Amino acid sequence: MSIINQTLRALDARQTDRASRRTPPPPPVWAKRPRTRLWGSVALLSSLAGLAIWLAAERRQPPPVESERHVAMQPVAVSAPMPHTSPAVPPTQISVKTSAVPVVAEHQAGPVDEKKDKQRPGPAAPPELPGPAVAVATADVSDHAVAQQPVIRKEASQPTPREAADERYRKALTFIRAGQADRARVLLEEALALSPEHVAAREALAALLSDAGRNQEAEKVLRIGRAASPEHAWFALSLARLLAARGDTEGAVASLQSGMGGHGVDADYHATFAALLVQLKQYPDAVRQYKQALEMQPGPGTWWVGLGLALAAQGKNDEARSAYRRARMAGNLPDTLEEFVRAKLAD
Repeated sequence: MSIINQTLRALDARQTDRASRRTPPPPPVWAKRPRTRLWGSVALLSSLAGLAIWLAAERRQPPPVESERHVAMQPVAVSAPMPHTSPAVPPTQISVKTSAVPVVAEHQAGPVDEKKDKQRPGPAAPPELPGPAVAVATADVSDHAVAQQPVIRKEASQPTPREAADERYRKALTFIRAGQADRARVLLEEALALSPEHVAAREALAALLSDAGRNQEAEKVLRIGRAASPEHAWFALSLARLLAARGDTEGAVASLQSGMGGHGVDADYHATFAALLVQLKQYPDAVRQYKQALEMQPGPGTWWVGLGLALAAQGKNDEARSAYRRARMAGNLPDTLEEFVRAKLAD
């Protein structure tokens, strides 16, 4: 083992001596500076070349694809050129965030399965501002809802003949109060043409015609009214007065007799009937009619005078004198009747 060790040591010494003889002398100090500047320039150019390659690769990347499933708001990086710092360095685009503009970007954790993506229902669309499409849809829904609802049609109902006659009667009364009898008469005739049974309009028209001296026309109106409304006693009373005025006392009595069972037979009706019966010398009937009138209304003195005359014609002088006294007590006698009553009481 010692011989081997010695041999190995001798070989190592020979290799070390050779290496020391081949090593050149160290270079002078001034020769190291040009190499240092050269290697610095090479390193700078390499860095710039790598930066240029990286920028080119970034520009060749495709833009992000918008996704309909996941959206988010991210700021956009707006590129702005920076001033040249050195003639040796080309101008580059440096990303500087100058404003935040909302954009749509895709966020996915991993690859998406196209089959599952097609089957998966998409998210609800983001709310949109109301526009013409929304207005049209709303109008369609409203029209459909209205179409389903029951339609209520309001039509102006035409007045009945009675209502139309009432309206003309009220207008006629206004003209009568204003002294416009002709205009009132036209309206009353129209009212009776629409509703012949309109009692008030017929009474007013007959009164207007009688006041105007048109008694024959008034009689015609009253006769039609008595035929249309026989239960209305006023037509019989008015017709009787017109007949008596033209000397038809019997016709007047017949008219009153026919209307005796109707509505509206009052004290005036009985007194008129009694006065006509006195003219026809039907004294007992006249007494009964006067008494009925005075029971309803004992005030008028003329009725007491008529009762006294009917009683005196039957030879009932005491009862007649009593009736004359009641006539004076009433105090409403005309001058001619006042003198007549005084003379009868003086006898």
